[in-house]
Amino acid sequence: MKRPKAKKWVALVSKYGTIGLEMGLCVAIGVIMGAYLDKFLHTGPWLTIAFTLFGFIAGFKSLFKLAKDLIREEENREHDGRKDRNP
Repeated sequence: MKRPKAKKWVALVSKYGTIGLEMGLCVAIGVIMGAYLDKFLHTGPWLTIAFTLFGFIAGFKSLFKLAKDLIREEENREHDGRKDRNP
């Protein structure tokens, strides 16, 4: 039994709508951690910069993982479609 189009649309939005949130949270956590460590260790802006970059890297890693999953789903959908056409 297939899901109605509305439910499928909601599932897609909930799955892929978190991309921006996830990227923003990774960067924000990096900035907060870096700023706290800079203040605690008196290292100037260096740890804030480093942890911000780590946050960007973590965010892009999540983005690439999501893109890889999307490509895999599309390939599976194409494969299933071909299987249905051939007896």
